[in-house]
Amino acid sequence: MKLRSNAHTHTTYCDGRDAPEAMVQAALERGFVSLGFTIHGWTPYEPAPVTLEREAEYRAELKRLREKYRGQIEILIGAERDALYERDFSQYEYLIDSIHWIVRDGAYIGVDYSEEVMRDGVREHFGGDYYAYCRAYYREEAELCARSDAAFIGHIDLVSKFNEGNRYFDEADPRYLGPALEALDCALNRGVPLEINSGAIARGYRSAPYPAAPLLRHIRARGGEILINSDAHAAAHLDCAFGQCVEIARSCGFDHILRLRERGFEEVALED
Repeated sequence: MKLRSNAHTHTTYCDGRDAPEAMVQAALERGFVSLGFTIHGWTPYEPAPVTLEREAEYRAELKRLREKYRGQIEILIGAERDALYERDFSQYEYLIDSIHWIVRDGAYIGVDYSEEVMRDGVREHFGGDYYAYCRAYYREEAELCARSDAAFIGHIDLVSKFNEGNRYFDEADPRYLGPALEALDCALNRGVPLEINSGAIARGYRSAPYPAAPLLRHIRARGGEILINSDAHAAAHLDCAFGQCVEIARSCGFDHILRLRERGFEEVALED
């Protein structure tokens, strides 16, 4: 099947490489029916935070593009909300709830900022114990998922971004898998969908999307819902590895995914 939507899209208004209109044009070239933009909302601890003024410019630009391309594609105005900072997001049409930072000993540790930042954080604040680091991450994920009112949860196992080939920890080890499944259950108990996210493939960190197959099988067994997103930061990556994501979803037992439209989520069959 050919996916024709993405609900996790970043642009030059935050840490993306291309402007919103370039993303819209790429989506039209791929026959998309909908495209959801998700700026990283302002937080006080980001190294280069998006300002509230910049957020207002972003919303205005997307409203302009919505009118310009009306009848050709649905444009949704969203934000990716980081779990550690509470603020008003009522001006957005939908939210992704994600964790990019965890706090330890009063320090903010960037989970996906860079491999060096991760290694330094684990060494300095977890005594080099990557399983303790993962437990701390999934504890925050569990708390986030248990209270989330977002449209969906973003890249729930982002803590594995730099762990290709189990470089730092074994993802089958109960010390890792147990906390991961507990966090998943918090989302599933609340009925919040989760995304399959191919962003780390596009950026060369992983050969498979988030979440890993054991987590996807757990979501399926619990009757959870998923959607497939690229977490695109460039127009060329708007549909990155979508075919691979579909195959993984099928192999884990899913027969449909969700797609975000102006009217809300719709089910899309994973046809053979």
